[in-house]
Amino acid sequence: MRRPPLQKNHAYLGIAALLAFLIAIPFFASDYWITLVTLILIFTVYASGWNLFSGLTGYTNFGLAWFIGVSGYISSLLIADHSFSWLFAWPIGAVLTSIASIGVGYILLRIKGVYFAISMVALTEGTRELFGTEYLTAITHGGKGVPFVAGIKLSSLYWAILLLATLTLLICYKITSSKFGLRLLAIREDELAAETLGIRTTRDKIIAFALSAFLVGLAGAIHFTYQNYIDPSFAFSIHLTLTPIVMTLFGGVGTVFGPVIGATLFTFIHEILWAELSLLYMSVFGAILMVLILFFPQGLLGWMKEREILPRIRKI
Repeated sequence: MRRPPLQKNHAYLGIAALLAFLIAIPFFASDYWITLVTLILIFTVYASGWNLFSGLTGYTNFGLAWFIGVSGYISSLLIADHSFSWLFAWPIGAVLTSIASIGVGYILLRIKGVYFAISMVALTEGTRELFGTEYLTAITHGGKGVPFVAGIKLSSLYWAILLLATLTLLICYKITSSKFGLRLLAIREDELAAETLGIRTTRDKIIAFALSAFLVGLAGAIHFTYQNYIDPSFAFSIHLTLTPIVMTLFGGVGTVFGPVIGATLFTFIHEILWAELSLLYMSVFGAILMVLILFFPQGLLGWMKEREILPRIRKI
């Protein structure tokens, strides 16, 4: 059923108003709020990038931190040791990570289910140990990490991640509603049947994997520039893998805007619990996650679609 033109215009106006508000935030908000929204946008890209591959293909990627850490290290080392401008270091880190992911995907995407998930965890943990070893100290600075100053203002960094988040959502929207997105969904539902229909499943999985690596890697480069520091223990931490996954589950796996909703609500809940219930933070947070899993197994957007609050279309 096609949406009436007036309703579609209202949706476009709402999106334009929201974008105008987000663009204007550095002009009137405090550094605290700029920082908070910056983190929301970074994790929006992480969650959307994970969802672009795992949500559409059904291959659970427990190695998202590998994309983040490799790109973060490349860009950070270019800035710290080779005096590159962040404007060039960020895309170089993302592109090289995406190229590396093609090789990784060519090998690992031939295995399925829990074996793929475990392989990505092993790759991430192995890379973390490798980057922290004394044998690579001359390149990665070992376990002591890399402190650096990129020379970018908080407002400029905020606008950069806002642009990336906007482009990421547009890419996810286009892919989800395209023939390529349909092929990825066919892989998720029944990969063997998809192959019998002539879909080149390995090729499509690698393309989605590499695109996810590029978007997540670019956000990772921005993330560590925001922190002015990178080290193996955080760059490849399980936290950077699990948090975007939980955010996506929160909002709705396989949806376009679910990761955005999940990243926004998750970050605010985290901030409130950490400020008000620091001693019981993990207990309360765990209880909230249990409630979400029990009563909203399809995520908030999935729940709203089931009750026909939202239309059952792939473009949301």
